[in-house]
Amino acid sequence: MTTVADVGALADDVAVSVARPRRRSKRRNVGARLLQLAVIVGLFGSWQLLASTKVLDPAFVSEPSQFFPAFWHGVTTGDLLSLMGTTLYATFVGFAAASVLGLVAGYLLAEFKLIDLVARPFMTGFNSVPRIALAPLFVLWFGLGALSVIILIVSLSFFIVAFSTYAGLQSCNRDHLLLARTLGAGRFVRFRKFVLPSAAPSIFAGLQLALTYAFLGAVVGEMLQGSQGLGGYLALQMGTFETTNFFGGLVLLVIVALLVAGAVRAVETRMLRWRAYELRGTRR
Repeated sequence: MTTVADVGALADDVAVSVARPRRRSKRRNVGARLLQLAVIVGLFGSWQLLASTKVLDPAFVSEPSQFFPAFWHGVTTGDLLSLMGTTLYATFVGFAAASVLGLVAGYLLAEFKLIDLVARPFMTGFNSVPRIALAPLFVLWFGLGALSVIILIVSLSFFIVAFSTYAGLQSCNRDHLLLARTLGAGRFVRFRKFVLPSAAPSIFAGLQLALTYAFLGAVVGEMLQGSQGLGGYLALQMGTFETTNFFGGLVLLVIVALLVAGAVRAVETRMLRWRAYELRGTRR
């Protein structure tokens, strides 16, 4: 016969079994952060040592002791921040347009077989074209300015979002869909309750990769124009062999890209909390 003491002991065991994975996860996260810090210190420490001993020519690779102050000066004076604002504007506008178009295209390809048969071969062919090589053509068509950069970003990011959305929407468990149809669920309900949740991880993975390519497209487009944004600044500094200022601007670009990617990752984690609970206990 089960007693109150037995129930209490069982509750204590359950609490311990839940708390133990959390403590293990926290220790793993702390260990990962320490390893990341060690890698950063080792990388820049080795860089500084090789440059100061002239193993690497500081005229070409600069030194961390030089370009970090240049980065800080550019940030505190606002010069680099204003350039970064121009780059971020083109990045976010191009990424937003590519995301919306890619999500719609991926949905249409997955839901309508005729559209898939007709359009996907053309999309695959266009995706194989090196858009970076077409960047000067975009400048010729759309002129100097943000528009040609945005078009370049859309051309780079659109196909990533579209194909990742298409792949995710095709990954839903067939048995779940058959069961939902048997129970009388309509097409919209099946899509909202089964198809979309199963596709969400793939969609977010595509969005994160598309964001990386959006930054790439913004900087490359501005470097080719050489007239605006952080990319234009980097092209100017490299053209005049000011490697210290070049790496100072590059540090800002990396930091901002990491912050934006972290924000996207945080949104993904928040929206896919159910997946974390589902996978809890399956990994060590």
